[in-house]
Formats: sequence, C-alpha cells, structure tokens
Amino acid sequence: MKAIGIKSIVSLILSLSLLSCASLETDTTEKGWAWENVEATGTPTARHEAALAEHDGKLYLLGGRRINAVDVFDPASQTWTQKSKTPLEIHHFQAVTVGDAIYIIGAMTGQWPKETPLDKILIYYPKTDRFEYGDTIPKARRRGGAGAVYKDGKIYLVGGITNGHMDGYVNWFDSYDIETGKWTILPDAPHKRDHFQAVVSNDKLFAFGGRRSEQRAGLSFEQTVIPGDVFNFQTNTWEETRPETAIPTKRAGNSAIAIGDYIVIGGGESSEQVAAHDEVEIYDSTTQEWKNWPDLLQGRHGTGFAIVDDYLYTISGCGQRGGEPELSSIERLKIPSGLATSKEVSSSIEPEASPVMMQPDDTPTSPKLWHTFELDFEGPETSETAPVNPFTDYRLLVEFSNGETSYLIRGFYAADGDAGNTSAKSGNIWRARFTPDTEGEWTYKASLKRGARIAINRDPSVGENIEIANPTGSFHVGPSDATGKDFRAPNRGRLKGDGKLFRFEKSGQYWLKGGPASPENMLGYVGFDDTYRLLKEAREGEASAEGEIHAFAPHRKDWKAGDPLWGWKTGEPRGHSLIGAINYIAEKGMNTIYFLTLNIKGDGNDVWPYESPHEFDRFDVSKLAQWNVVFDHMQAKGILLHVVTQETENERMLDGGDTEFFRKLYYSELISRFGHHPALIWNLGEENGPSSWMKVGQSHAQRKEMARFFDENDPYDHTVLLHSHAQHDDINWTFTPLLGFKPLDGMSLQIDEASDVYESTKEWHERSAESGHQWLITLDEIGPWYNGALPDDVDPDHDNLRRHVLWGHLLAGGAGVEWFFGGKYHSNDVSTEDWRTRDNLWTQTAIALNFFEDYLPYWKMGSCGSAMGRLDVYCLGIEGEIYAFYQPGRGSHMLTLPENETGYSVSWFNPKLGGELQTGSVTSLESGSNQFVGFPPDADTQDWVLLVKKK
Repeated sequence: MKAIGIKSIVSLILSLSLLSCASLETDTTEKGWAWENVEATGTPTARHEAALAEHDGKLYLLGGRRINAVDVFDPASQTWTQKSKTPLEIHHFQAVTVGDAIYIIGAMTGQWPKETPLDKILIYYPKTDRFEYGDTIPKARRRGGAGAVYKDGKIYLVGGITNGHMDGYVNWFDSYDIETGKWTILPDAPHKRDHFQAVVSNDKLFAFGGRRSEQRAGLSFEQTVIPGDVFNFQTNTWEETRPETAIPTKRAGNSAIAIGDYIVIGGGESSEQVAAHDEVEIYDSTTQEWKNWPDLLQGRHGTGFAIVDDYLYTISGCGQRGGEPELSSIERLKIPSGLATSKEVSSSIEPEASPVMMQPDDTPTSPKLWHTFELDFEGPETSETAPVNPFTDYRLLVEFSNGETSYLIRGFYAADGDAGNTSAKSGNIWRARFTPDTEGEWTYKASLKRGARIAINRDPSVGENIEIANPTGSFHVGPSDATGKDFRAPNRGRLKGDGKLFRFEKSGQYWLKGGPASPENMLGYVGFDDTYRLLKEAREGEASAEGEIHAFAPHRKDWKAGDPLWGWKTGEPRGHSLIGAINYIAEKGMNTIYFLTLNIKGDGNDVWPYESPHEFDRFDVSKLAQWNVVFDHMQAKGILLHVVTQETENERMLDGGDTEFFRKLYYSELISRFGHHPALIWNLGEENGPSSWMKVGQSHAQRKEMARFFDENDPYDHTVLLHSHAQHDDINWTFTPLLGFKPLDGMSLQIDEASDVYESTKEWHERSAESGHQWLITLDEIGPWYNGALPDDVDPDHDNLRRHVLWGHLLAGGAGVEWFFGGKYHSNDVSTEDWRTRDNLWTQTAIALNFFEDYLPYWKMGSCGSAMGRLDVYCLGIEGEIYAFYQPGRGSHMLTLPENETGYSVSWFNPKLGGELQTGSVTSLESGSNQFVGFPPDADTQDWVLLVKKK
C-alpha cells in the first residue's frame, strides 16, 4: 500500500485561480459603457421562451408561450411591425438564420410542465412572411430547449429535453444537412443540459449554462449546469471538460451569441434568486478567461441576443424566474470597435475581470504553520455501506512529533480521497488532518488497524495490523503566509478559553466574539450531498420548520472570485450562496457562527452527519468533506466555528444520553474531521438537561461524561461549553453541579429577559471563580423564544438588545454574544435565508467589539459598579486606572474615583452609531466622591458609553 502524500488544505482554496477585477475601459467615445433602453414606435408582443433572430438588418421576435405573431423591429427607423402568427404554439428554441430563412429546430409546444417536442422542422421566410414545415425530425431524437447553431451548410443541435419540463434531459448531439435533409447522430456531449443556447466561434461549438429540468422530482430550477462543453469541428471530438469553462454565474434560460473570439452569455434564471439574472459575462475562447460586461438594465430569461450595426440587442423575455412578468422592452449595448480578432480586442477593450473557476489543485504543497495538511494512506477498498463497517471496524492513528510536542491524531475513512468533489461513497483512502503549531521539522508514525468497534479505542496496541506504505516519515513546516483576520495568520492560530475570555494560545492575544446564532440549521443546505428535511412541521415553542431546506439565494451575489466551491467532478460545482453568506457576515465584522451538526428530532430536522438519518454508525463522507470546505473558508475569514453537537430534543437519542459507543463514535468523527481547525468551540448541547417545559433530559453524570470525552480525546484541547436553558432556576439546577468541573470550560448562556443579562453573566463568573475553576461565559441566545433578535424591518434600532444584551454582557466581562433569531417572525431561527435581515444588528455588534479592542484592556478589567454607586449602570474597569460605564436609561452621572495625582480624562462614545471618542461638557475629573461627569455631546441621544481614564 502506498502513502499518497501530504497536501495543504489551504491550497485547495488558493488554487481556485481567479482573475482580479479591473475597471472597464473601451475605445468608444462614451465615458460610461452600459446598456441603454431603446425608445421605439410601436410595441412588440410581451413574451418569453421565445427566440430573437437577425435577418437583413432587422430583428425578428418569434414564438413564445401561446400563439403569437412575428414582431419585426427595424433599428434604422426604430419601429415595430407585426407579421403573421406562428402556425402553432412554439417555444423553448434557438432560432437559426440561414440565407433567406429562419429555421426553428428543436422547439416545444403545449402547456407547462408536460410540453412535447415538435416532430418537424419549421421554417420562416421573412421576405414573404410565411411559415413552412420542413423535414421530419427522427422520432428518437426529438426534443426542445436545445442549443442550435449553423455551420458549413448544417444546423447542429445539442442537448435539450424530451419530456417537457418533467424529465428526459439529454446530452445528444446531431447535425441536419439543409441541402440533403440528412440527419446524423454525433457523439454525445459531456454534460446533459436544457434551457440554454449554443454558439460557434473559430471552428468550435460552445455550450454554456442551462440546467437539468426535472419537475417530476420538484427540481425546476435547481439542477443548473456549471461546466461548459466545447466541440472541436476540426477533430470532430468533444474537448475534455476544463475548469476554465465553468460559467461564473450559474443559470439557465440564458441568451448566447459569439462576437469574434468572445462568447457572450447574458440573463437567465436560477434557484439562486427570484429575479431574472442581469449579469452579462464573456468567455474569451483564445485565453480561456471569463470577464464581465455591463449588466442588463432589466434581468430577463427566455429570449436571445442579436447584432445589428455594431449594437448587441436583447428584447422581451421574463423578468423573474418562471413565467411572469413577460417583457416587451428593448435594450442594446454598443459593441467596442475592433472586436473581430483577439489581438484587436486586447488593445481596445479590457472588460472587468470575472472568475475563471478552476478545480482545486491536488498538487502537494509544503505544510505551513497553523495551516492544516492532510496525510493519506491507501487501505482496503470499501464503502460507506460495506458489511465490514469502515467507520467502526477500522482505525487510523497517526502520531505527529517535533521532538518537544507530540499529537496523537485519529484518522478517518475518506472514500476515494476527493469525495467532496466526486460525491463518492466508496474507495480505499484513509486520511489524517493535522495543524502544526510550531515551525521546523516534524515526523509522523501511522498505523491502520482492524477490529470489532476498534474505532473508539485509542490504544495503539489493539487490533489487527493492516500494512500501509510509508507508515513513517518527516516533513518541514514553514511560516504561515496568511494575513489579516485569517485564524491561520502567524499572530493568531489556535483560539482557546483562558479563564473568563478567549485567547490565542501562542501569541496570548485576547479575543471577543460576535455573530449569528441563527439559522442554527445552517448546514441544512441544498448544496450538500444527501441533505433534506425529514419532517416539515412547526411544534409549539419552536421556530417554523415548514418549507424547503436552505438555499441562501440572496447571498449568491456575495460569492467572490477566488472563493471555494465543491462538487467539481460531478459536473456541478456548488456552494456559491453559502460561501457568499460567510463572506457577507465576515465583511460586517462578525467573527463567529453558531450551528448544529445534528438536529434529528429537533428544529429543522435537516442536519446530520450520517449516511442515513436512521443509522448512527455510518457517516456520509462526501457531505462531511463538503462541510469542511465551508469550515475552511470560515477560518480563512476569521470566523469561529461554534459547533453545537446536539439539541434538547435529541440529547438522549445516542446511547440514551450516555457517552457510550454511538456517542463516542459521533464525537470521534467530529474531532477527526474538524478538530484541526484553529478556532473552534465544542458545544455539548443546546438547552441541555431537563427544564420546566421539558422534563426529560440528560443527567449531571451524563453531561460530565460528554465533557470528559472531549477533554481526553481532542488532541488540540478546544474550548468545551454547554448551552443553558433560559430560566434562572433551570440554569441553576443544571450548572451548579458542574461548578469546579475542569473539563467544562464555561457556559453558553441563554437568557429569557434582556435586562437580566448583565447580572447573570456576573453571577456565573463569580460562582465559577469561587469554585476554583473560572468559567468563560458567552451569551448565545436571547429570548423570549418567539422574538429573539428581530429583523431590521420589525425592530430597526435594536435598542433593547444593544443596551442590555450586547453592552450588558460585555461590560459584565462576558466573552461575546451570538444572536438568536426567535421563532415567530419571518427570517426566524430555522428559516432565515438572508443575514441582511439583521444588517443593523451586525453593525452595532461590530461597533461594540471594535470599541473593546480599540479602547479597553478588557482582559484585565473587572466589575466596578461601586464607582457609579448605582445598580442600573453597567461598568467594567480597573480601579484607579480606567472605567467604561453604560447607563441603559437616562439619569445623572456621579462618580466616586480613587485618589491619584493626575486626575482623570472623560470621553463619550456613541454605541449605536460608533465613530471616534467625543467630548462632553466636562473633560476631566478629580479624585474623590460625587464627581459629576457632565453632559454628553448630544443630550437628545440616550445611548452613551462613558470612558474615564487616569491621565
């Protein structure tokens, strides 16, 4: 057996080589290059699923849903003329102009979703305004929604669908000889697709975009096709699919045309958004690069492109996915001069660069500090469902050492080694992931063993040895090249709980968290393999779980050039919307996301790591690999993984709540596959234990066993928290017996009333300190359950949350806040598709986090309420040095300050709007009691943070 080698996971992300964006400059006389509306005399019939064709300098709009007249537009006079109606309803076709005729080949007729393909070619003659039926299409090759092009006396037809929108999408390729009427079957295209258009340029046919329509399975828009297909007429073969041909914006129903060496793709529809797409992207067939052209003024699908007098036109179509609203508008774009050849293009136009999607590079790279790399070994050929279970009866252990420190890493079954891209369920690859914390020389020693339930046994001596090649080796770890907030940057790395706060293990730098705790079922995402909702229901006291699983369509636009995707080798790279959502939340300054890895029986019922939601000893390798792509990206964006391993409804599902075989196996797989990430929390369970509203739950002993397992088996010793119920008595009953228990690092606190946050945070800090084991306290859910953090359109200012929860928790010495979205309003805890629904809340959270980082040595500060002498003031300080006060309501401010020789400075900070420190009516204070702090800069603004510092 052979060791495949060491691969840096970061190369998976970085090797998505994409072009940087540049501003658009052309040699046109206009400064701004954009589409323009065309004002015309007359109006064409609004229609979609129609065709647009140029003939003799005029534009012909043909077909569409219903029986429509042919509308003709004369660009010279800017007038519309109506001609004959089509002899029957024709739609979903790409018109082909040949000589004096326009050919309609590969069209459909009839009503959605069970349309039928035409059995004959239909020909329209513009000069005489008449339709004629042409040759019969072979019965076995009839379809609609195909791409049609003309070249050298033949019309070529590629792709399409045989059974309306129900099913039957194909990758057929045929030619029709116009002179002889001969129909020839050609080699199938690499990918099946319908709802697209094909073009010819430089002796090649290009097929971009489209989808695999399957209404029978409820998949009308979802199965878009990203890879492009290229047929070489010189070699009469389809070229091998290249990552460079992947269309940047996935869509179907798009228009396509060739302009010189450029293939222009515009408009379309997709599951990613309701509005029709307005993006226009071009593929340079000489450089294999994608670039952006100006967006359409009106997104549209189901129409076409045509060129007259150096203008690119589009007309009609539909403004949203589906069939409404139908459009009648005309747009045109001036084509830059000299676009006939690639040489002229390069000298005359530099459009805005756009992604060239490339498959991740498998080339091994040298390991780097804090960057995870993978060590793979070939083992027995097996599968997720093999009789000898690869998840229970095999165990890979790898010891990594640098002479001073050693890590014993449990490996895992990885199918074919690339399951995230191939969706493979079988293979012979076993993998270990390791994140080095020190530069220099490292060695490894690996063993792969077999035995009944050996997977949860970490004794290296147990089991039947399976020989593997290169079981020992060495490697050099170089410096990190990550920057900014990336957790793999040199000054960051592993983040751990250290008393009351998080701190980077090596640099000692402290860190506060803030971000979303919803949707908690983030991993119930349509882009992951075998992910679906088990049960659509909304139980009393829970967020609604009705509807489909997450698509995060509003965040498709947030996906950036260079971002990772998965599913490359299935022909459909996925993940744009979820990766885009991660980008958005990071750009808002958030640095953590709370999510469940198992919600069977709970809210959502759509997240599990298993091959089947009914078997708990076999795991879905490809799904977990795809999860890890998202987790990698989160780490690169500086976002902590708050991994919540179960919820209250299923805490007794595995082993009756004990930490025995099934729970140990589950936790072991989580640690093996994801424990390598530098910034991660293991949360033992949401709302754990019995409560006033749920009498059955795990016991004190069971909670301790869970925490003990992570303490003993996580080689990186990540922070372990437990999420509480909301009521004080329930919290007290669950957590009091855990005080002083060292394997538990702290509380993931839920509070029902916002005004209780400050005192509750202080209470558990004090009680844990008195027990001899200081806890880290995070505020991860705010009630009441039906409200939580409401959307901006319901509560735009978030005054109560800002005053009592955000600043109350942080000024009580808390480690950070995550926002729960409640259960009764739109965009709730399990239904949220767009994090922009709380955009104002993210802004205010970032303002608070930045204030603490910029102005306070918060890690050295403690409670200082006595300085103010009032119970309704939140305060964090160091006696005689620095104080930060927040008064949620109005009132006077009198301070008692310790004696010093220099006195104190007074500044004010606006916690709602942020900005710089401001000066009020008093700028300095003396020592002693009853020091009046003066008035804030704006007496009409209720919210102010008062910062008092020793001069």
